[in-house]
Amino acid sequence: MDETTVPGVESKTSANPAQSAAQSDRFPCPQCGGELAWEPGVQKMKCQYCDALVDVPQGSGFQAEEHDLLAFLDRVPMAEGYGVTLATFTCKQCGATIHAPPTDRRDVTCPFCASAYVAEAGEPPANVIKPESLIPFKIGKKESQGMFQQWLGTGWFRPNDLKNLGRLDRVAGLYLPFFTFDARADSTWDAMAGYYYYVTEQVAEVENGRTVHRDRQVQKVRWEPASGQRADTYDDVLVPAVHHERLNLILNVYPYDTARLTPYSPMYLAGFGILNSDMALKLVWQIARQNMEADQVDRCSKDVPGDTQRDLSVQTRLSEQTFKHLLCPLWIGSFKYKGKIYPFVINGQTGKLYGDKPWSWVKIAFASAAAGVILLILFWLMSQGH
Repeated sequence: MDETTVPGVESKTSANPAQSAAQSDRFPCPQCGGELAWEPGVQKMKCQYCDALVDVPQGSGFQAEEHDLLAFLDRVPMAEGYGVTLATFTCKQCGATIHAPPTDRRDVTCPFCASAYVAEAGEPPANVIKPESLIPFKIGKKESQGMFQQWLGTGWFRPNDLKNLGRLDRVAGLYLPFFTFDARADSTWDAMAGYYYYVTEQVAEVENGRTVHRDRQVQKVRWEPASGQRADTYDDVLVPAVHHERLNLILNVYPYDTARLTPYSPMYLAGFGILNSDMALKLVWQIARQNMEADQVDRCSKDVPGDTQRDLSVQTRLSEQTFKHLLCPLWIGSFKYKGKIYPFVINGQTGKLYGDKPWSWVKIAFASAAAGVILLILFWLMSQGH
């Protein structure tokens, strides 16, 4: 069967082209020959020995290309690798798998659970759709550590000794695979629209031991059938291509700004790990489609006239579907407190942080008791006024 090349996506030409790109494993410094790595603070490659700064070569006027989704799914070609050899590491404690350049093998620690029991597990999967663009790290490691320390010390109901954990060194920068989807949505809907009206009714009430009847306005609903249609466009619906136990944390540091993407280069990976996509494009698209269809239900619901509604039914047809594949930056780490592991993540583009922290149940109990005392005092003062 002949293989078809989709624009912007390489077809299979060898067993593992990523291995044939061994010359890209290292990025030597033009001044001293040392190793270059991406430095978020200056948005350049920085030598780890002489601190020389080097620009990443880029073409002018780059614009990420949108690929026809249905054509891609029909032909199912796969590109391989990232243009740089990666080693696979698996945590024996929590099972997490990360990929990193071989030069990062030393002192590898799991970013998800802080375990040092990490073993090399051979080569990463070869069939990886090569990304055409990415969002480089803009938040550096030191900056992420400062954000962590500030976040750790906030919150009155947190234990006081959290601030004494010291500097966090076990934080790892990872690139996560994402797909963005564009589509046109044409929806038709029908529902029962409800309009409020009021009638006067006599209601029996007991007053001073006697039953009296008073007039009261009672709300009623007049139901009428309604229908309509609408057309909407979706641009860059961003869906992660990983299914991971930490995904709930990752979703809390959204969004990423995909308006300005950088053309992909393996140089941006220097000094960082990668989570390979473990979800097929078709499955990621199903998630994006469900999100679009659910959003259309909300939009159609707002189109229903009247004061209330019921029995809303929406039919949506999606067309002009396109997609992009890109990598997004994420700092991920964890800390231990009294034997329990607490994970956190930081958006490597915006600096938004989300994570778990322990509670001080002593402080919570004290606050609850104090609130109870205050309520009793207020109740006593109110009773003294009568």
